[in-house]
Amino acid sequence: MSKNFAETGYIILKKAISNKLINEIKNEIYSFLKINGKSEKNKYQKFCKLVEKIKIKEFDFTEPIFEILLYKGLIKNFFLEKKFINSVAHLLGRDLAFCSDGGITLNLPKKASPKKNYLFKDWHQEIWSGASPSTVQIWSPLIFEDINSGQMEIMEESHKWGHIPHMDRKPIQLPKKYKTKKLKLDYGDVIIFSTLLMHRSLPTTKPRLSLPVLIKNFKDRNHIFQDNRSFKIYSYSEMTKLERILGNEMLSPYRLKNVEEESKTIFEPKDII
Repeated sequence: MSKNFAETGYIILKKAISNKLINEIKNEIYSFLKINGKSEKNKYQKFCKLVEKIKIKEFDFTEPIFEILLYKGLIKNFFLEKKFINSVAHLLGRDLAFCSDGGITLNLPKKASPKKNYLFKDWHQEIWSGASPSTVQIWSPLIFEDINSGQMEIMEESHKWGHIPHMDRKPIQLPKKYKTKKLKLDYGDVIIFSTLLMHRSLPTTKPRLSLPVLIKNFKDRNHIFQDNRSFKIYSYSEMTKLERILGNEMLSPYRLKNVEEESKTIFEPKDII
């Protein structure tokens, strides 16, 4: 897998998130938005009518949705799904944290341009926003019409080009020839990709909520500007678990032991002369 990621700049995990958890997330979103319905299709139709009439910025609309999912532990559960965490750990190790700044995007059909919707982005790299090259980005659809409604497009092997010259969130220099790939992810599918990989939002035919989040190894010190953002730890390696058991920088002995009861071989200060 690591060789595949190094060569392609991304991996796509099919059915990485269980249907049960995906349904819990969708139901929580609908409940928060006070949307009821007899069927999934009916709920989605009501969702479309609601978001097409919102007067606030898309970020202001999605931020409390992310916060409630975070509070209910559903975001953490998403990242702890077995297939997902094993894949991320294979790339970064087990000391993992995800960016807890508002991590849900809303794309609307009538705002399919960066000028109308900040969350609809042209070709870009995540490092432009300060993400570390040693961090990965994930993207997964949460509420949408179908896999053909327009999702995300990636520029094949662009992660090997380094930092692309850019201005005003747009590339000002690209190779003359390059290949692209349009994603068609279903519920439970996730793409994990390099922060150097060029990608962009595709126009969508119907409103869509998706989950784009940065994940890092919190022991890695090469985070640069990224450390200005908030991250929440959700996984520990065995070595870090040991450090937490020991409890402090000096790794004090017998920290959790009642040595007077458990051992009579401990020297008293007067014995060390």
